[in-house]
Amino acid sequence: MSNSRKSGDDFHRHPQMPSKALLVYSADSYVGYCDILYEHLARISCEINVIEVVQDLREPRLSKVQREKWGVSFPECVIRIIEEAELPKWIAESGADFLFLGLPGRKVFHICNALHELPSSNALMTIATGFPGLQYYMRFTGLLWRSFVDQLLFTDPNLYRFARKWLSLLPLSTANCVLLGSPRLKQVPPRNDNSIRKYIAVFEQNEVPASSHGRFELAKKLAILAELHPDKKLLIVARNSSGETSNHQALDNLRLAHILQEREGRTAEVFNGNWMAIADEIEFAVSVSSTALLEASILQIPSFSIPIGEESKSPFDASRFFQRLGMERQLGELARPHALKPVARAADFLAPLDMSALPQIISCRPKPRRTTKPYEFLLRRWCIASARALDRAFRFIDR
Repeated sequence: MSNSRKSGDDFHRHPQMPSKALLVYSADSYVGYCDILYEHLARISCEINVIEVVQDLREPRLSKVQREKWGVSFPECVIRIIEEAELPKWIAESGADFLFLGLPGRKVFHICNALHELPSSNALMTIATGFPGLQYYMRFTGLLWRSFVDQLLFTDPNLYRFARKWLSLLPLSTANCVLLGSPRLKQVPPRNDNSIRKYIAVFEQNEVPASSHGRFELAKKLAILAELHPDKKLLIVARNSSGETSNHQALDNLRLAHILQEREGRTAEVFNGNWMAIADEIEFAVSVSSTALLEASILQIPSFSIPIGEESKSPFDASRFFQRLGMERQLGELARPHALKPVARAADFLAPLDMSALPQIISCRPKPRRTTKPYEFLLRRWCIASARALDRAFRFIDR
């Protein structure tokens, strides 16, 4: 691989630290992990290669706006674009002794299995992956898909404790669990109490609600909310704009700003950058079930979930979670004259970035990875099947 970087400073690499690293991501939220790891690896004079994975080379890359949104600082010149089907071969031939897989869980599972079967794969390579957001309806499946690596990174303290408890019971070798915290919350500055705030931020989700009926209902509620606060502007914080790559796609005619204009006759400002840069301009924030509600609460922005009548079938719908957390609000509750307060319990489910955890994550294996036996592959698949059954049962009970 030709795209790499070496960076030296006064830091001398410990023998157990990697000398060559490969960071892999597919679209938006996973790239935040790669950015944090890149900065740390560069400080220890590690040779770094970065791969952006696409289904097809004709697909759009992560845009400049998306890079800014996720706080990416590593240069574009170090990135190589690779088709997903070619990824296991590239990893095996890279010679890397540290690998981060910023991919959806099911892809992490299949790639790890493929690497174990490739004779050219480095047996001393440390493999890490992480969770980009809430795992509400995929709690067991999302965990098991990712658990057969060396280092499993968490942003959610609650899920971290859950994983440490249950993974230890499996009759298989599973990951070392590390609470890294959110790469998005690199710092948590104090909220400026004297700031005049002009926005009600709406964190848009492309798949929640997924139906046109549900999105029409949400748009109507947002129009009412805007009428309740005539001195504030609705700011639609978009996950991605038309033509940008994302693991969560959207139809342009079902975007909230479009629906508000066409059905409610109301114009809303759309923001597609790093909303944390304007945190002090946000009076309060709403969504249905976006992880951004937790991020905003950690930043001391009052943040609330608006209930939608329809039963969502999306695995990304965490509205019940926010209801139980005490973050759900009816519109009337958001119109009261008293000051709105952030929900303190958000900190139980999202931690700010802990840089002190990085040396634990970025380390070489003490001994080569042993060959995975055929019965272990079968056990892994049995674990995934059981996890899916548990998630289906959880969702049925949660109705």
